[in-house]
Order: sequence, then C-alpha cells, then structure tokens
Amino acid sequence: MPKEKNNEVSVQEEIKLSRALGLTSATMLGVGAMIGAGIFILSGLAAGMSGPAATISYLLTGFMTLFTALSYCELSSSIPIAGGGYTYVHEGIGGITAFITGWALIFGMIVSCALYAIGFAEHFGPLLSLGLPYVFNYAVLAAGIIVVLMAVNVIGTKESGHVQNFFTIGKVLILVVFVVLCFSFVDWGRMDTVGEFFPFGYLPVLATTSLIYISFFGFEQISDASEDIKNPEKNVPRAILLALTIPTIIYVFVVLVSVGILDVKTLGESSAPLAVIAGKVLKEYGLVFVLIAGVLSTISALNAAVLTTSRLIYAVSRDGFMPAFLSQIGSRFRTPHFAVVLAAGCAIVFAVMGEIKSVAQLTNFCLLFSVIIVNLSVIILRKRQPKLRRPFKLPFHPVIPVLGIVFNIAMMAFMEWTTYALGFSFLCVGGLVYFAYSKGANRTLERERIVLRLMAEQSRKEYRILVCLANPEHVKALMVAAAAIARKFDGDIIVLSVIEVPHHVDLAKGKALASERRPILNMAEKLAKREGVTDVRRIIKVSHRLSYGILETAQEEDCNFIVMGRQSKQNIAQTMLATVIDAVLKGAPCDVAVIKIGDTSSLKRVLVPVSASENSRLAAELAPAFAEKYEVDVNVFNIVSEAGGAFSAMASTNILDNAVAEMECKRPVERETVVTDGPVVEAIYDEIERGDLVIMGASKGGAWEQLLFKSAPDEISERVENMVITIKKFLPAKRGRIEKIISGLEKR
Repeated sequence: MPKEKNNEVSVQEEIKLSRALGLTSATMLGVGAMIGAGIFILSGLAAGMSGPAATISYLLTGFMTLFTALSYCELSSSIPIAGGGYTYVHEGIGGITAFITGWALIFGMIVSCALYAIGFAEHFGPLLSLGLPYVFNYAVLAAGIIVVLMAVNVIGTKESGHVQNFFTIGKVLILVVFVVLCFSFVDWGRMDTVGEFFPFGYLPVLATTSLIYISFFGFEQISDASEDIKNPEKNVPRAILLALTIPTIIYVFVVLVSVGILDVKTLGESSAPLAVIAGKVLKEYGLVFVLIAGVLSTISALNAAVLTTSRLIYAVSRDGFMPAFLSQIGSRFRTPHFAVVLAAGCAIVFAVMGEIKSVAQLTNFCLLFSVIIVNLSVIILRKRQPKLRRPFKLPFHPVIPVLGIVFNIAMMAFMEWTTYALGFSFLCVGGLVYFAYSKGANRTLERERIVLRLMAEQSRKEYRILVCLANPEHVKALMVAAAAIARKFDGDIIVLSVIEVPHHVDLAKGKALASERRPILNMAEKLAKREGVTDVRRIIKVSHRLSYGILETAQEEDCNFIVMGRQSKQNIAQTMLATVIDAVLKGAPCDVAVIKIGDTSSLKRVLVPVSASENSRLAAELAPAFAEKYEVDVNVFNIVSEAGGAFSAMASTNILDNAVAEMECKRPVERETVVTDGPVVEAIYDEIERGDLVIMGASKGGAWEQLLFKSAPDEISERVENMVITIKKFLPAKRGRIEKIISGLEKR
C-alpha cells in the first residue's frame, strides 16, 4: 500500500470527481460523437452501395442498434462507473472475455481515429486549396491532425461541457440548414419507382449497415462518461436513447437530399459528398460552409476518440492486462501520456495506409464484436447477480439482448473477407497477450477485488454519517460529535474533504491536490477509532463547488446524517450571500448537524432549547448522545411569551413532555418553562452559562428571512463562546425558485 511520510493513504480512501454533466450535456456528448466523419464521408459510400435505399439502411441500422443501446441502458444504470463496455463485461463475465472485449474496443477506437483523421483531411485539404495553389498531401494532413490532438490530450486541455455543447449544437444546425437549403433542389423523379429506389436490389441495403455502423456508436461514449453524469441512473439511459434518435433522423434527411441531387455513382466515388452537393447547388459560399462544418465535426469526433481510446488503454493496463507503464500518469500534466501516445501512433499508421471503406469496415468489425459480448454480459449478469439494483431494467428479458446479438452478427455478415482476416488476427494477438502476459496478473487482481468487495459489503452498515472536513482545528470536535451520533444509531462514518477547482479548470487537475488533504483525513480517522468507531471510509471529492461536492457525496453514499463545522463569526458578505452551509442545509438529502466549535474541556451540561418543530425534536433526540459522551446532565427548556398566559404554559408542558420522551437519556434530565416578555433569542442567550453545550433545531425561516436576517442559531453561535450544535431534520418538500437560488442549487 503506497505511503507518504505523515500522509498515509488509507485502504478505504477514494478520490472521486464531481458529476458535472446534466442530461443535455450527456446527450450532446453522444450526438457529438455520432455526427462526425460517418455522415460527412460515409453517406456518399452508402448511397453508392444501395442508392436512394441508403435511407432505409440508416433507419435499419438505427433500429438494430437500438437493442444494444437498451442493453447499455440497463448496464450503465446498474454499474454507473467509467469504462463502458469493457467494464460491463468485466463485471458480467470477467477473465479473458473481458480482456478481449477491451482489446477489440481499443482496436476499433484506434481505427476510428484513423477514419476521422482521413475525414478531416478530405475536408481541410479542399478548404485550403480554395485559397492556395498547392495541392496538399491528404495523408500528411491526416497524420498531422492526430499529432496535434495527441499533444492536446497529453497536456490535458479539454473542452468544457458548455463549449462541447456549443460545437455539437452547431454541427446539428449546420446539417439542418444544409437539408433545408438543398431540399428544393431534390429531383424526386430519381426515386419515384421501386426500381429507382432500390437500383441494386434489396441485399445491398443490409450490406450497407456493415459500413455505416460507426455512425451509430456514439452512445458508448455516454456510458464511458457515467462517472461524470449527474443522476446517472436516470440520465444515462435517457441520454443514450436521445443520442441514438436525434442523429438517425438527421442522417435519413441528409441522405435523402444527397440522392435526390447527385447520381449514386458520383456519390459513391466522393469522399466528401456533402461538400460536392453544396458546391453544386449552393455555390462557393455553400461549399465553404460545409467544408468548415466537416472540419469541425471530424476534429471534434477525433479528439473524443483519442481521449476515449487512451482511457481504455489506461483502464486495461491499470487492471493488469497490459504493461503497467501504459497506466502511468504524468507528473506535470497528470494525464496517461504513454496511453495517449500509443493510441495516436497506431491511429497514424491506419490513417496513412488505410482506405476509407476498409478502415470503416475494420472499425465496425471490432466495435460490433465487442457489443455482441456486451449484450451477452447482460444475460449472464442477470443470472450471476439477480439482486443487483437495476434502476433501468430491460423488459422481456432476455429477448432484447438476444436480438442485439442477432442484429450485430447480421451486420457483420456482409463485410469483406480482408476485414475478417485483419479483425480476427488482431483478436488472436490479444489472446496471446492475455495468456503470455496478463493471465497471472488478472487472477491476482480478481482475488483482490473479490476480497475487498466482500469486506466492504460485510462491514458497511445501514446508517452512515458524512463528516465534512476543511479546517484542521475543527476536526476533533466534528469527529467527537459524529462518533456520538454513530454510537446512537449504530452507524459508520465517512470523512470527506472537497477540493474546489475553478469552473474553467478540468476536474481531473484537482487530483494533484489530494496529497494535501490526506493529513486531515488521517487525523479524522484516528480520532474516530479512538472514539470507538472502527468503520471509517475516506473520500476526497473534486468539484467546481464545495456545496455541490458535499451534497453529491451524501446522495451517492446514501448518507443519513451530515456533520460540518462553521466559523464563529461571519462578515456582511457571508451573511448576504448564500454560504456553503446554507446550501447544504437547504439541499441535503438527509439530516444535518452544523457545529460551531467551542471549549468542551470543562463541560457542565447539555442545554437544549426546544419547540414544536421537527428540527427541535431531532435536537432533543440527539442530546443524550452528547450528555453520555461527556458524562453531564441535560437541561431542556421551552420559551413562552408572558402575554400567552395559561394557554402558553399548557402548550409548553406538552412540548417539554414530547422532547423528554424522545430522549431516552441515561443521564439526569432537567426541564423548565422560561417565560419572557422579550425576543426569544435574548431568552435563550440568558439561559446559557459557561460550560454549556448548546444543541438546538435550525430556524424554519423562509428564503427571504434567511437573506435579510440572522437565524436564532446563527445569532446564538456568534454571541457565545460555547459549542453550539444546530440540527436540521430532512423533510422532503418542494422549494420555491428563490430558495433554490439562495441555496446554490439552481442548475447552471
């Protein structure tokens, strides 16, 4: 186990990135991956193979891919971690099958990089030639763009979610505008009879599916990014289905316009059919418009493919299947640089040597082979892990994965023999690598995973307390409080440190700061064990917002309680603006305790001001845990107005009876009704003595009250030197827009 001096890495420590992608961004990720070289290049070849019936080929491919996409929906919702198909097969089948699936995906993505690079050259070359007399070597352009994007991925520069969405929406709009502008030029007479619509017969319609499948594989990138997607159980399946539907509709209309303007022979011989059409009917400006769109589309798809391929190589190497140096992270840019260089180098070879059709079919062979195994893993995983939680569960199981397997085999059946030869040769090389290098390492890794998983499942309790740590001076008080709650509810503790990085910075960069957070986690873990809580997990979360990182972790870990500290004083800016604590109190999916640190060395009693609120009742319920920890008595009191008379006294008695009944305290409990003619806060303040630990319910004031005025717990915390614990009970409720804005939870 790796160690640093005074900075030990716990066996149960996890470093997690905050989920930053919503449904729209996740959908755009898949749509952006699908709308690339596949439509800008392969649509012409597809029309050349089957004529106007290529529109049927695209619809048929979308329909046949739907069954595999549905299998991915179940797998990604039940196993929402990065790795895509490779991870799913590893969980469902494991062993050499998982390795060969990962190997096929790697090879398929490498060849797809070559296809996108060729597509870039086919559009960028003519674009340059419009202003320059020199005829560029397209192979050099293809290799050059791969080298550029290799450098980008080694450095670690990535498009933000908003920028990626912008370019994807831009590509979609360009294609929509292309269809609209060209629609009036369509010669419908080219396809008004069955013979003209199917000029080469019906069989080529099926054969074309084996060529264009790469245009429908973008949903894999959504599943691969599951760890980055908010609410993955719902959003990943939705994004996959949307990302499959939107491009399919666009493809059909683009091909329909293409075959209605150009003859199929010209389309079949063109490597940039949309540019040819634009040049014919939209003239020079239309040509430039489409060439630029093709360049942007292929660059975007190529960059995503290089990134995905390097991630796959990194994951397979990390799991012990490939040489360890491929999973090394560079010290400067914190990226798997060797994996990136290997992926780019292999892609250059295919880009220089390959021809578009053969490269596309080889890509499809590898991808179809891998998703056949993914569909099979759905069936096996249902049998091996029937109790696995599946938020998205396939209906009519196992019909859908079986149909996915059948349709994928059908698409592979029409490939050329050279594609089979190259594809199976590479798979055989993968088998040799597995048996010669990784078999022993995999067995060891499998045993370690099984043992760690069983230990985690056996030790994990139903009640979990999340302790948010930032200030080392607060650690002791927070851990003592968390341990008291853990003992009361027989729970375990998760200690959390959130690394906040600016919105324009890649979250992965924050991992470099993990070592700075380990000392505070080490301290917390030792204090918890000293307090008798042995079940302690450590999480370092990297997020663009502190509050979001806390709330997301509480949701992911299904926590029952959040414990966090606060400063004793707040300035005007902190009062006027939504603080991290405000956001957590408003958005927490569980109960919350906010602790203002104070001296407990000479504690005399636990003081509990109670009312009829749910927050107050929970505070009374927790008070005995602290009284028993410090071996002191409990004093419970209720404030009533002097003007209330006998009615207020009766209500107070009832409140005190309920509070004491909730306590089940082993220490002596005193109770009293305090009558006042002034503000409630002043009455509470007058009751507090030196040596008191104050535990009270959070204010139930609305959003405007919180914005304009201090709550009673906040004012008490600022005025006294004692420890003050503010309790907020989780009560599901619909919040207004102003509350969402103030709590910092409004979607950006």
